[in-house]
Amino acid sequence: MNVTLPTAQSLRAALAGLLDGLPPKQAAQAVDRLIASYRGETPTNAPILRDRSDVVAYAAYRMPATFEAVRSALDALVEAAPDWAPATHTDVGGGTGAASWAVAGAWGG
Repeated sequence: MNVTLPTAQSLRAALAGLLDGLPPKQAAQAVDRLIASYRGETPTNAPILRDRSDVVAYAAYRMPATFEAVRSALDALVEAAPDWAPATHTDVGGGTGAASWAVAGAWGG
């Protein structure tokens, strides 16, 4: 079986595919609105991710940093316990699934 492990490069390529066709100005406006929502006084019952452009902008803005942070922590774990590998993984509250990408990259699936 020839499986390609998730990498930062493959993650960025996947996000670039999602961004294809989304005008940069629209993506930037969506990111600005999302940041303002997180830092502002947006009511908790108001949807933050309202449409495809919001979702794509959020993923493009947050996912690479989250992936790199989790990957760094997992690299340290792999170095500290090289003979251990998890049997399962649950990504609770990870938003974009970046942690699952990092786990798959650390332990091969």
